[in-house]
Amino acid sequence: MNKNPEILAIKSDKQELKKVEQFLSRIFDENELPQKCFNKVLLCISEAVINSIEHGNKNDSRKKVDIEINCMKGNISIAVHDEGEGFDYTQVDDPTLRNNIKKEAGRGIHIIKSLCNHVEFRNEGKSVNINIDLQ
Repeated sequence: MNKNPEILAIKSDKQELKKVEQFLSRIFDENELPQKCFNKVLLCISEAVINSIEHGNKNDSRKKVDIEINCMKGNISIAVHDEGEGFDYTQVDDPTLRNNIKKEAGRGIHIIKSLCNHVEFRNEGKSVNINIDLQ
């Protein structure tokens, strides 16, 4: 397993998601992680990166999104950081509640929380840390 974190910095542009997928694919290959978990991890990272691009950095391609991945035995830890102003994650509406079903806001966070073992927002919402068991 990789002992040092792998880091990818991308500009705030959704076209950069291709780089994120290639980055993750390389990490899965090099660390011999179970391929059956790849899509779940990719979806979580993609949702976090899209939130950082759109909501954090406001689609400003001059700003960066950093992705840091640590692989441990049976677990992958991902941190996504943006250069935005942050947000109060406790104020994000639950998209599964009847009043919010038609709202688009909060769906990405809900997807991440439902697929991960642990999600933590840091740095006033400018960073999200995600842990996923790869069992």
